[in-house]
Amino acid sequence: MTKSIAIYIEGGGDTTQTLASFRTGMSAFLKPIVDVVRAKRIRWRVIACGRRKEAYYKFVDALAKEPDVFNVLLVDSEDPVAIALSPWDHVRSREDDKWNRPPGADDTHCHMMVACMEAWFLADADALKRHYGVNFDIGKLPPASQAESQTKDEIYAALKKATKSTKAGQYRKIRDGAKLLAEVDVTIVRKHCKWCQRMFKALGDVVETTV
Repeated sequence: MTKSIAIYIEGGGDTTQTLASFRTGMSAFLKPIVDVVRAKRIRWRVIACGRRKEAYYKFVDALAKEPDVFNVLLVDSEDPVAIALSPWDHVRSREDDKWNRPPGADDTHCHMMVACMEAWFLADADALKRHYGVNFDIGKLPPASQAESQTKDEIYAALKKATKSTKAGQYRKIRDGAKLLAEVDVTIVRKHCKWCQRMFKALGDVVETTV
């Protein structure tokens, strides 16, 4: 069993404050794993990297410099992806990525938010309704079971329509994303998002626990 896990994640904006908020929100979302690693005294780090390429390059660098750490890359897929596809095949074939699988990495080291992090929010519409309150139009969202089959544009469009008339106004990634990560029910998200469940299963295997 590994003694240290580090997750390099796309997202969080480009300021110290927004990166810290995103890191906190993602750690809250990953709480089932966090609770286990703390109980087992495994070192745990969430590294919010901002831009997509930064996450990849920092992950590759960590693989080379920290071979004793179980390093993980977590990025948006940008497109709907079949669960049977290797994540490395996906990022290698994307025109804007062309990322090769680095030495020492296999499919357990690469995970994706399909098609983007906001799909997790669509999977738990009740949490969105609680967060936005009055005038949140849940009817503008696709069924939770379709969260990972939506394109990135469709996901953002649905969120904007559903939140348009709320007091907070339309969904904004930097303002709202980190807070919602801490508010959605991870169990519900894992039920509807196969790629999310895949990530939890892989991390559970690393710490030799079912989560």
